[in-house]
Parts: sequence; structure tokens; C-alpha cells
Amino acid sequence: MDITKLRTAAEEAAAEVVKRSDEYDAIADNADASDEEYEDAKRALLEATEEAEKREQRVKDVEASERARAKYTKEPGSEKEVEIKRDITVDEPDLYGPGNRSFLNDLYRSQLKGDPGASERIAKHQAFEVEKRAIATGTLGGIIPPQYLVDLYAKAPRNGRIYADQQNRDDPLPDTGMSLIVPRLTQGTAAGVQATENTALTTQDVTELDLTVPVRTIGGYIPVSRQTLERASYSEAILFEDLVARYYAALDVDALNGSGASGHMLGVLQTSDVVTSVAGAATLTSVWPKIADVIQQINANVGGLGYMADKIFMHPRRWGWFEAALDSAGRPIFGINGMPNYAPNADGEAAGYGPVGRIHGLPVFTDANIPTNFHTDEDPIIVSATRVVHLWERSEDPVTLSFEQQAGTSLQVQLIAYGYAAFTAGRYPAASGYVYGAGLVAPTFGS
Repeated sequence: MDITKLRTAAEEAAAEVVKRSDEYDAIADNADASDEEYEDAKRALLEATEEAEKREQRVKDVEASERARAKYTKEPGSEKEVEIKRDITVDEPDLYGPGNRSFLNDLYRSQLKGDPGASERIAKHQAFEVEKRAIATGTLGGIIPPQYLVDLYAKAPRNGRIYADQQNRDDPLPDTGMSLIVPRLTQGTAAGVQATENTALTTQDVTELDLTVPVRTIGGYIPVSRQTLERASYSEAILFEDLVARYYAALDVDALNGSGASGHMLGVLQTSDVVTSVAGAATLTSVWPKIADVIQQINANVGGLGYMADKIFMHPRRWGWFEAALDSAGRPIFGINGMPNYAPNADGEAAGYGPVGRIHGLPVFTDANIPTNFHTDEDPIIVSATRVVHLWERSEDPVTLSFEQQAGTSLQVQLIAYGYAAFTAGRYPAASGYVYGAGLVAPTFGS
């Protein structure tokens, strides 16, 4: 699109507005002018103004598009340069979509084989995406994926990172640095009643200890044969969704039970000084009050700071165990109407990401990444005041798609997705806790 011509047209339209405005003013000031002449002049001025506004908006839109293109185009001479031509038009559907041409195949042909046709299609797609949708996140190494592939990203977090998604994610990961410093008050100030007039008020020195939270790298790759990229018609959706889902699952596993060593995050179950309660027997009467115990400990420890236990997390097998519980007459305990601590939510359970019910008034989320081998074969029940359990991520992660010929003689390339994240339950460790013990060994269902 020739921006110079658009600006010229906008200037001509603006001049037409000035001309029509002068004509309107002259007729309005002319006492001998008829009502018809007045209305015609008014209509002409309105039409000229509307046309000028349209042309000016078109200039602004194209200028914004040019800036976006410049931002997402590789520097000239770079190894993976993608030229976005100025004469490309986008008044047509995108080339890529379910059942259409393969985006990965063209990207592979463009980057590794130098196919000019594939490069032109990728460039045309780039222009289409810049024109048709706001580009903020989700770019792949500078390449903008088709919208239908970006939409697949939404599926993975819901199914792969239940616990992680429910924590405090308000603050994005900083752009630089491999660690975050979180100040912690290990001893706060004090206040009290003044004994008598003119006597000293209560005072206490503050003790501060910085909490260092390392930024971890999470990623994975898929070795892909060239035949898959060139010949398979189904591979894009499967490869993208599976790789991103596994990325998110790895992040969630670490947030739950990461060791803090060898590049892992320190998960909530491995964080020192979180509160615990031990269920000694695999019965509802043993486990139920222990959940209440963890809740009250959290509320007692951080309730004065304005934080309360607000969510419960358990493995799907544990939730199934609760739902399978029967009373002495063989009736489902969790299905009796009027039970105040339980409210089923079948829609959330079916969707895989919402609360499945309530226990002790708190919503329960099931997460299959909760370990089932905790202390040999236990699956702990986790309770959190989630506002003070923090997860930092870049909004665009995972974003990188790379083609690296590690085994070119085997006709193999690699698709790589990675990102950065930092997690801590250590800002206020006593804001999290879990139930464990013999009562949470692998459950049995029926006789």
C-alpha cells in the first residue's frame, strides 16, 4: 500500500472540507439563499467531512501496520530474514488454516530450503496477520503463527497446569535477570496499648530477609522427519498442541513438587515451613478434619495480614475417593442433599479446569500433576492462600519455534518450544499447607 498516495488523498479530502465549509458559511450568511441551497451546502459539508475522516483513519491504520511489520521483520542480512513486501495486499483469507496449506511445511521450506514460493507465502501471511489482528504475544521466533495455531495454546493451560493457573500471576516476569529478589519481613513492627499517659509506646525492630527466587528455563523439542513436514496433512495441530501442553504440564509439576535443584523450581510441597497435618487412616473421618486443620493453620498464620486459605487442590483419584464414600446404610455421603460443606460442580469437572466442588466452604480443584508417589504412594491434599503464592511468566511464553538441522543426513529437523518462569510459595510459607500420611495412600473403590 502506497502510504504517500494515501496521505495525498487525505490532504485533498481535508482541503475539500475547507472549501465546503466556506460555501456553507457563505450561504448561511446570505439572507437571500433558499432553504434548499442551505440544506445542499450542509449535506455537502457533512459528506466531505465524513470522507476526510475515513481517509485520515486509513492513513493511521496503514502507518500502524507498517510499524508492526517493521517490528516483526528480521534485520536485513540475518540468517532467517523474512522480507515483507510493500506491495502485498491482504484483502483475502489467510493462506493457512485447518485443512489448508501447512504453515510448518512452508516455514521449513522457507528457512531450511530457501524456497522462494514458501518465503513469499510466509511473508504474505505476515502481512495478513499484522493487518487483521493486534500482535502482542504468541510470535514464534519473530514469525507470526496462524490464528488457528495460536488458539491451540488456550487448550493446554487448562488441562496441564491447574495448580499453577490458580496462583498469583499478576506480575509478569521481568525482561532481564535470572533471579528475582522478594523482600520478606521475618519480624514485623509491633503496636500495643499505652500503659499510662507519657509512657513509651510499644516498639519492635523490623527484621528483613531477602528471598531469592531463581528464574528457570522450561522447554522441549520434537524431532520431526522431513516427511512429516512435507507429507503429513494432520501434523501441525497435533505437534503444536502436544508440545505446548507438555511445556505447561512440566511447569505445573515443578510448581507443585519441584526440588529447587538441578534447574527445577522449588515447589510448594518441598518448601520449608509450609503447614502440614497427618491423616493416619484411609477413612473419611480421618482425612476430613485434617483438611480443616490445615485451613485453620493457614488462617491463623496469615489471616492477620489479610490473607485466608481460599482453594484446595487434590489428585483426581482423591476426589473420586471422596465421591465414592458411603455411609453405614450404603448411601453416598457426598450425594445427600443439604450437606453444607459440599456442592458438586459437574461442568467444572468435565471441562478439566474449574472447581469440581467444595469442601469446608472452599472450592476444590483436581490436578493430575499432584504426585501419587509422595512419601512412597501418597497423593497429598494441598491448601493455599493463593494471593501470596507467586508465579512469574512472560506473557508470550512458550513462543519459540526453531528448525535446527541436528540430523540432516537422517532427514530430521527439530521443533523447539521453551520459556522462562519463576515460582515461590516461600514469601509466606505458612500461607500454604498440605495433608499427607497413611490416610492418603492409593485409594480403593468398592470390594
